[in-house]
Amino acid sequence: MIILKEISGTMYSYSYLCDRKLWLYSKDIVMEQESEYVSMGKIIDEESYKRDKKHLYLDDLVCIDIVRQNVICEVKKSSSQKQMAIHQLKYYLYLLKKKGIKASGELLIPKENVKEKINFEDDDVKNIERQLNRISEICSQQSPPEIINKKICKKCAYFELCYI
Repeated sequence: MIILKEISGTMYSYSYLCDRKLWLYSKDIVMEQESEYVSMGKIIDEESYKRDKKHLYLDDLVCIDIVRQNVICEVKKSSSQKQMAIHQLKYYLYLLKKKGIKASGELLIPKENVKEKINFEDDDVKNIERQLNRISEICSQQSPPEIINKKICKKCAYFELCYI
């Protein structure tokens, strides 16, 4: 059984990037404060869309970047992890739907001038619940998953922890 309060938006997005990063984060090993890439993302967040309502927290579980009427927006610094961002946004829509709130989503990438509408489809509920179960399984393991050398590892805040 999934306890949704335990799976944050960050954890959900990490599950699409790297199981090891997800596991480390779930054990309160947080490395992002040292990352120049995370710092760049925060600057983009601060400097973009200044007139919008920003940072709506949902049950201290997820932080929705921007809310525009019934549209929630996820802001990313680049499209390099676009699929992960779409999954993250759909997770937010799923949580809102569980509360009886119908909303739509938009993915915003200001540096690339991207604004993409994200639809919540019927099969998204099943896919999200499957992913939530997978996350719970990974986080309950006694030791971290193996390192899978990916192209994204070099820019990861956890790189030194995994490889040194």
